[in-house]
Amino acid sequence: MLYTVQTQIPSHAPVNDFSLLNSKIFCGDRLRDVHTLQNSIARYGLLSPIIAMKRAGRLIVVDGRKRLAAIRRLAFDGRLPRSLVKIPYLLVKDMGSIERRTPFLLSNSDLYNALVERFRAGETVSALTEHFQISRQCVRDVLTLSRLAPSLRLAFFNRMISFSQARAFAAIPVHANQLACFDRLGPFAEPADILAEMNNDEDMAPQKVAA
Repeated sequence: MLYTVQTQIPSHAPVNDFSLLNSKIFCGDRLRDVHTLQNSIARYGLLSPIIAMKRAGRLIVVDGRKRLAAIRRLAFDGRLPRSLVKIPYLLVKDMGSIERRTPFLLSNSDLYNALVERFRAGETVSALTEHFQISRQCVRDVLTLSRLAPSLRLAFFNRMISFSQARAFAAIPVHANQLACFDRLGPFAEPADILAEMNNDEDMAPQKVAA
């Protein structure tokens, strides 16, 4: 599904206001992901809002099924943080035309893995652009995420940080410096602040080669 964010500032609603178009049983790796999210949400709160559409007065989850499952399980266990009595969400609307600037057709991990696999097999950026129906710049940006520290890449896959945040962290040359920057600025840092942190910190800035 293609969608575009209609509201930039999260709204809030009780967990029972959210619905899924199709019920899905989580098992195996998916259930382990839900358990991991439960522990993270119980400790740190919800780091990324649910993405939802409004249909017939209900909030239909577009992105965040595992997060919603984790929240429901925490509520059932009586472990839901007070801050999540109402769940933050972003409202989206259907798109009438294809948006090619940011990837939405695949999950973050699926898109990254598919692009990297095909690129390493010798496919050109032009061929990847045509196959995945996204812009050349988007292909390049996704490929740069290979420079991310593994834990930050996982945070991007789990939608705990955005595509633009991930690109900004990937611009920092050393993994340890990426993680130090994340620790200082947190998961809600603006990309511009991440890049400014890199430029202001001599240890993080790309090394210039003497002439």
